[in-house]
Amino acid sequence: MAMNDVETAALIVGGHTVGKTHGAGPADLVGPEPEAAPIEQQGLGWKSAYGTGVGKDAITSGIEVVWTPTPTKWDNSYLETLYKYEWELTKSPAGAWQYVAKNAEPVVPDPFDPSAKRLPTMLVTDLSLRMDPIYGKITRRWLDHPEELEEEFAKAWYKLLHRDMGPISRYLGRGFQNRSCGKTPYPRSTTS
Repeated sequence: MAMNDVETAALIVGGHTVGKTHGAGPADLVGPEPEAAPIEQQGLGWKSAYGTGVGKDAITSGIEVVWTPTPTKWDNSYLETLYKYEWELTKSPAGAWQYVAKNAEPVVPDPFDPSAKRLPTMLVTDLSLRMDPIYGKITRRWLDHPEELEEEFAKAWYKLLHRDMGPISRYLGRGFQNRSCGKTPYPRSTTS
């Protein structure tokens, strides 16, 4: 993706600040990827034979993780949760490996039952953001300075979304003049 360590960490942290993964059931109940599905199923997402195949029955990765106690809000609870607990390896309902917080209370809301709470869970990639010497230094700083994460995420997200839009001189509208997103101008043509 041509992202540096700060940009990579910002995109993972920002992406895991909201939402969840989908591993409610066995991964072998998920059909082929949408492009390989029969023509009548293409464009409709992943077909699943688990329950209804959607909502609480959705399966994509087979990993069932909700990262934060506030999965619908942008805040610093992802990093707070990541650094607050020690983690132990467990299996998702689908049998995939993931991590659960040790000695934790259920504080994460169940996405489909407002009266239920879950234990905090993480992926191995999440733990690497804490334990890796390079990523750990970056994310520890953001834990203490969340405004820096917001700025780094905004820049990395902008770069990710605009990287294939051609030279910045061709952008239409205002607000692009100060956003380089890692782009270098194309050289002037020597032909007419």
